[in-house]
Formats: sequence, structure tokens, C-alpha cells
Amino acid sequence: MRHGRQPLRNSLDLLRIGLSWPVFVSRAGVVLLLLVWPLAAWAEPAFVDLATVMKLAGANNDEIKLAELKHTESLTEERLAWQRFWPSISLGAGFRGHDGRVQDIAGLVFDASKRQYSVGTEILLDWSPGNLYFSALAARQSALAAEHLAESERREIVLEAVQRYYALLATEADLAILDEDFRLTQDYGRQLEGAVSAGTAFRTDALRVQTEISRQKRRLRESAEARDLAAAALAETLRVPPETELRAAKADLLPVRLIAPQDETAQVAEATKNRPEIQAATAVQEAAALERERARLAPVIPNLRTGYTFGGLAGGITGNPGNIGDTNDYFVGVGWKIGPGGLFDKQSQNLAETRKQAAALQTSQVQAAIGREVVEASARARSAHDRILINEEAVDAATEMVTLAKERQASQVGVVLEYLLAREELTRAKQDRARSVTEYNTAQHELRVALGR
Repeated sequence: MRHGRQPLRNSLDLLRIGLSWPVFVSRAGVVLLLLVWPLAAWAEPAFVDLATVMKLAGANNDEIKLAELKHTESLTEERLAWQRFWPSISLGAGFRGHDGRVQDIAGLVFDASKRQYSVGTEILLDWSPGNLYFSALAARQSALAAEHLAESERREIVLEAVQRYYALLATEADLAILDEDFRLTQDYGRQLEGAVSAGTAFRTDALRVQTEISRQKRRLRESAEARDLAAAALAETLRVPPETELRAAKADLLPVRLIAPQDETAQVAEATKNRPEIQAATAVQEAAALERERARLAPVIPNLRTGYTFGGLAGGITGNPGNIGDTNDYFVGVGWKIGPGGLFDKQSQNLAETRKQAAALQTSQVQAAIGREVVEASARARSAHDRILINEEAVDAATEMVTLAKERQASQVGVVLEYLLAREELTRAKQDRARSVTEYNTAQHELRVALGR
């Protein structure tokens, strides 16, 4: 799957994440956002939430539109295949003239000068029912396959947008954690400067804190760069101007369970039943089977050719065209074709059989890939959930370590370095927790798409 049709809609009802920025969730808000986006690049950063990202990704992406156009093309080809059952009608008028020698039926050759005028309508049916019927059925399956592939493309694009949104949200959380740590370190540095001025602390301790402040400034800048890169990636998926400053509309990350724990065997069976890729591969396989039947049975069914022409005919010797009168011609014929594309054409049958077997193998490959995606997404979700619990323990331990280090330093028992190391451990634990929550939420969406929901 991408790191991209209805699969994630129900997940919105399960989101319970605190809001701290304006959120655009209504349909009118999405339309307004699309209209004013060209101006947003020159204004303040554009804040988006998960619901808005999913709607924009599903409505404003070139890959999705291209897949829909291919589906429309397949539907048109199917209609054309069925329309070939109808006869063709033509209207026309003609003139024929002759001057010079001509031979009659008995063999006599003589000079003649004559003219002929005609006007009429021709109805022609050149019908190969076997080929037409099986080709139309195969075209229907191809259109069905294109429809499922368009839905698959839409789901993949929406999933890509969700992944990139969570990546942006993770960088925002990381930036907030680093900023909080930076401000606390600055406050601590000012306290140490006062203690140095009062003669109760060493200058080296104050310099050590200043070094740590410089290091944290660099981390903040790196985190801001990561945020800008994540925003650019999300803007690419949403097809908004790349210079638009996208920002996540939610400041906090909370784990959201979208998929209840379930046996992987049942999950793979559900995915095999629901995934549009499987349905598309099945349709392609059915189309190949119909093509094989066409190569086998169509030549046995006779071709039919019939026509009827009616109109007016006038003419005669030059200078005496005569009076126009009604004329009618009609014919009916049946026949079989022998050779390539007809009777005894074993090569066409072998080719159709080979393509049918290849389509079956491709379906098997798709099933295997879907099973792997389900297992991987389920494993990532479980692992991320377990890491969240582990990170909570690490945050609690690091918080207590910072408290004890600060108390020891205040009582002149500890040292500044011990406090700084404790704060660094706490910051790292908070970052790991935010990262685990992000990975868990992302894995839940990936599992949802993998299951075909």
C-alpha cells in the first residue's frame, strides 16, 4: 500500500482528540477551503484536521480523477460492444453515366449512351453473434474491473493523505515537546545566573546550561524543518500550492482504536472478501474466461449478413432519363469462417487459455499481497499499542527522575549535569510516546484499508 473508496469514513466518529486550533469539518468548509486556497499561501498558515484532509484527498487528486476517467472509458467501450448488435442504416443518392461500347447478356456488343439516377436507404446487418456476445460480456467485466481499481486508487490516496497528516501532526507534537523543554531550560539557566551572581553556584554550571540551550535551539530548528517537509508532502497529496503552510489543527495526540482485536485468519478472510483489488482481479479473470469461450464457441455459430435497400431509380437513354420509380433490393446469407479467427483455429484458443491461466495467477498474487498487508498492518498496530504502554512507564519514571534531581540540586546534594540529563531523558520519553501514538493511529488506518472497510 502507499505510504492511497468510503473506507475511512466511520473512523471519524471514533476520533476523540483535543482541539486547539480552528477546525474545518463541514462540507461547506471544504468547498470554501478549495476556493480560497490560492490566497492562503500569501496569508496565515492553513490549519486542517483529519476530516478535512480525507475529504480533500478524495475530491482533489489527479490520480483519482485519472482512475475515474479510465472507468468511464471502460463503460463507453462496454456500451459500444452491445451497440454492435444493432444494424447500420445509411442514406444516399447516386448518378451513373455511360457512353461508348457495351455488351448485353447475349454477348452482343453495341454503342450506348445512358444515364441512371438513384436515391434510397440501406439497412445492413453484418452479424457475428458469437463474437459480439462474448466480447460484450468481456467488456462488461473489464468495466467492472476498472470501477474497482478506481475505488482502490481512491482508498490509497486517502490513506496516503492520512499518513502524511499524522506525520505532520507528529512533527507538531515533537516541536511542542522541544519548545517546552527549551523554555524550562531557559528558566533554569536564568536561575543559575542569579545563583552565580550571588556566589552560590559555579560559573561552569551556568555555562553548561547555556551549552544545553544552544543544543536545544538546534533541535528546535531541525524539528521545524521536519514539520515544513511534512507539510509540503501533505500539500502534494492534497494538490494545494506547495508553498502553502499547512498546520495540523490538533495539538495533542491520543491513541484511537478503529479496529477491535481479531484473529488474523478472520481478518485475512474479510480482506479477501472486501478489497476492491481482489474484486478487480476477479473481474479480469472472468473477462479472460469469456475470451476463451469466445475463441472456442464463437466460430461454431454462423455469421449472418442481411440487407435491405429501398428508394427510387430513374434513368434511360441520354436525353430521355425516364420517370423515377420505386425500387427494392434485399438479401440474406449465413456462413462460417475457416482459418484464423474461425473454425479450426487452435492457436487463438491456446492464446485465450494462456491468458485465462495468467489472470488466475495474477489473482492469486493479489490475494497473497493482501494477506501480507493485513498481517503487517495488524502487527504494526499491536506493536505500536504495546510501545505506548511502555512509553507511559518511561515518561512516569523520567518525570520522577527530574523531580528527584531538582530536589537534590536544590539541597546542594546533586549537580546541574544530573538535572539536565534527567530532563533530557524526560524529553526523549515524551517524544517516543508521541511517536508511538502516531504510529498506532496510522497503523489503525492502514489496517482498516487493508481489511477493505
